Amino acid sequence: MPNSSPENIGPLLVGDKPLPQSIESEKAVISCLLLDPAETMDLVFSKIISEKYFLNSAHKKIFACLAEMRNDMIPGVIDIVTLTDKLNGSGALSQIGGEEYLNYLLNVVPTTANIDKYIESVINAYMLRSLISTCSNIVGECYDSSGNVLEIIDLVERQVLSITEMNIDASTLSVGELMKDAIKHLQDLSQKKSSTIGLPTGYDIDSKITGLKPGELIVLAARPSIGKTAFALDIMRNISVKHGKPAGIFSLEMGNHQIVLRLLCSEAQINLKDVRDGKLSNAQWANDIMGAGDRLRAAPIYIDDTPQLSSLELRQKARRMKQDFDIQVIIIDYLQLMKSVGANKSASREQEVAKLTADIKSLAKELNIPILLLCQLNRQAEQGDQPKLSHLRESGAIEQDADIVMLLHRKRETESEQENEEEGIESKLIIAKNRNGETGIVNLVFKPQWTRFFNQSYVSDSDVASMTNY
Repeated sequence: MPNSSPENIGPLLVGDKPLPQSIESEKAVISCLLLDPAETMDLVFSKIISEKYFLNSAHKKIFACLAEMRNDMIPGVIDIVTLTDKLNGSGALSQIGGEEYLNYLLNVVPTTANIDKYIESVINAYMLRSLISTCSNIVGECYDSSGNVLEIIDLVERQVLSITEMNIDASTLSVGELMKDAIKHLQDLSQKKSSTIGLPTGYDIDSKITGLKPGELIVLAARPSIGKTAFALDIMRNISVKHGKPAGIFSLEMGNHQIVLRLLCSEAQINLKDVRDGKLSNAQWANDIMGAGDRLRAAPIYIDDTPQLSSLELRQKARRMKQDFDIQVIIIDYLQLMKSVGANKSASREQEVAKLTADIKSLAKELNIPILLLCQLNRQAEQGDQPKLSHLRESGAIEQDADIVMLLHRKRETESEQENEEEGIESKLIIAKNRNGETGIVNLVFKPQWTRFFNQSYVSDSDVASMTNY
């Protein structure tokens, strides 16, 4: 993608129209810097991070010179005299209009009281110029490019997002300034206040991982037909139905109709086979099915069943989900069905998966929401008593990029278990990696007739030590 700096705006969109500008505000900002450098310099430089924010060439040179001086000396010794000497020494004084123009700028504003307004005007004008530059380059790229269209769209979205973040204040703070908030966070955490924990899964794992937290990549892995989709839907239903939080699911394996049917039967605790066989009573239809339908209809759950989704398509769709519905969690079912875009054609599948997981982790941080990524384990997971991290299929990068890795394990249904399905099938959820907390095992019960998991009991870290130390 071509350089989208405002200095490189092409003619496609601009024509003869003047670029957005706020020259008077530029003058006012520099005037404030000259009037009271000790009070205004650090504030201005924390928000206007480059001379490129200015349109006037003289203002650019003056601002760049002041920024350089601030790096070498304290604001108290910077004034119009030292600035004049600095500009004169570099040969730039005549280029900015000489001492007369500096004296003029010094008297543009009588006070620095409105410095925030001046800064805002300068930033807004620069953002508009940046948008015009980006759009102009987009038009040219669309005419000239023979590359991947989805890659172009993704780059465009990232450039626009970077422009919207220009006026976000990301100032550096000392530990002392942050300590009060840190202590309050610990107090709130000890009191289990909702503001300090992630989205509740509804299972005993919350005591270990403290919920699904923003920016985290949580991997749920299992062998086929063990129930990873069922468990993920259980978590999503708990987040959206019980707590009213918007959730999005990208289902690469099942269609949206199948997802809704499974959600409905699980919520109603009705066996889909009984529905097909016409065994439901009128009361079950009226109370269980219709009641569950009403609860799910009110739940903010959004489904995308695009097959063979690429990471580029995922990012674009997820951004729109976030913008349109303010989703608080994303579920992806599942990684091995995604296709890689942008990787080297000679890359191995392991390298492709590594790129996919890196892209998904980056997306979680960009949207500041947790992403629950479903994965398959390799066949070696069936040979031992329980799976471990080394059984993650196709790439060790999954383990590396994930903040939390959970391995779902249970015995497959046998005829005897099917006959005793009311009690359910004993299952284990192994927290094999937890970047910010403990590992451990949660014992669950799987009810196959409802495709639903329930809590059973909790096991300490000592019982899983042999599994994690492989």
